[in-house]
Amino acid sequence: MKYETNENKIIKYHDGVFKVKDIKTGNEFLYKSLLSLDKSFVPDDFEMCFLYNDEVSENNIFNLYADGIRIGWIFPIQSLESQEHDYVHNEFYLKYAYIVVYKLLQVVEFADREYSDFSILDYYSDDIQILVYDKRNANQIKNFDLSKYAVGLFSKGYSFCGEGNVFKKFDILDKNIRVKQLPKPIRDISYINVLFMELIPLQESSYSKFHLIYQIIEILIGVVFNYKIKSFIHEIEVSSDDLFEKREQLSKITTEKDRVIWLFDNFSSVELQKKEILNSLCEKMLQDNEKKYKGNNVGNNLYAVRCLIVHNLYSLDEDSRELLKELNNSFLDVVLDILFTFHES
Repeated sequence: MKYETNENKIIKYHDGVFKVKDIKTGNEFLYKSLLSLDKSFVPDDFEMCFLYNDEVSENNIFNLYADGIRIGWIFPIQSLESQEHDYVHNEFYLKYAYIVVYKLLQVVEFADREYSDFSILDYYSDDIQILVYDKRNANQIKNFDLSKYAVGLFSKGYSFCGEGNVFKKFDILDKNIRVKQLPKPIRDISYINVLFMELIPLQESSYSKFHLIYQIIEILIGVVFNYKIKSFIHEIEVSSDDLFEKREQLSKITTEKDRVIWLFDNFSSVELQKKEILNSLCEKMLQDNEKKYKGNNVGNNLYAVRCLIVHNLYSLDEDSRELLKELNNSFLDVVLDILFTFHES
C-alpha cells in the first residue's frame, strides 16, 4: 500500500491532541494519542511508506540502518495505539511516532464523521508496518532510492505488498535492522528489485513462484555470460593459438546448465547448510520423478528441477507439488545469499 500526501488538511498538535481541519468541507476533528508524542521534528523532512510482515507484534520496533547509516525506524502501526510496548517512553521513537501520526492523519478521509473519538486503526489495517526515514540522513547515501533496498528489506522479513517474507523470523534481541544495496555488478538491474517489491511476495502458486525466483537465476547467469565471454575474447586477443581447442570452452559458456553451476561455485558464496538443504530437496524431487541427478551438485540439480517443471509439469503428482512448496522456500533463501554475495569471478 502506497502512502501519498494530502494537501487538503490543516493539522495542529497541542497538549497531546491533534486538531485536523478539512479545508474542503471546513469540518474539524480531534485525535488524542495514547502516547506522549514529541513534535520536535518537521514532517516535511521525513518520508514514510507502508510495509508488510506476517509476524505482527506491537513490540517489533526497530532502528533502520541503510548501508551503515541510521536513517529511521520500522514499527507496526499497532504500536501507535498501545502503551504496552517497550518504546512507549523512548524519546526518539516518540519523535518519529509523531511524524507518522501526522502523516497518517493527512490522508484519512473523515467524510461526514460527527465525532472525534476514533483510533488510527479505524482507518488503517492493523497489519501495516511503517517505515519512516529522515531525508537528511538518507541523503548522506549517494543517489539514495528506497527501492534499491527492497531485496534487503525482504531478507529481513518485510515487503511492499503481500505478507512479507513469512519464512524470516525476527531476532528479538537485535533491535536494529541493517539493509544494504545489492553488489555493484548487479546493483543497476532494477528488475530484481521489482520482483521483490511487486511480484514474489504476492505469488501463491508454487509453480509460478518457482519461475519468478528462477528469473533471478536467469538474470545472474546473464551477467556470468557477459563476464565469461569478455574473458574468452580477451584470451583470444592475447593469444590466437589453439583456437580449435577453445571451442569446448566457448560451448560451456553458452550452455545454461554450466553457467548455473558457475554461479553457485564461482560467482557467489552461499552458506553451506543452505546449499545442502536445497540440493537435498532437488535430489528428492528428481528422484521421485525418475530424473537423473548428481550428488552434491546443487547447480546441476537445480537446473534439472527447472527442466522438469518447464517440460514435465503435467507429470508432477500431489507429493511433488507439496515438495515444490518446500523447495521454493529453500530456493528463495539461497537466492538471497547469492544476490548479496554475487561477485565477478
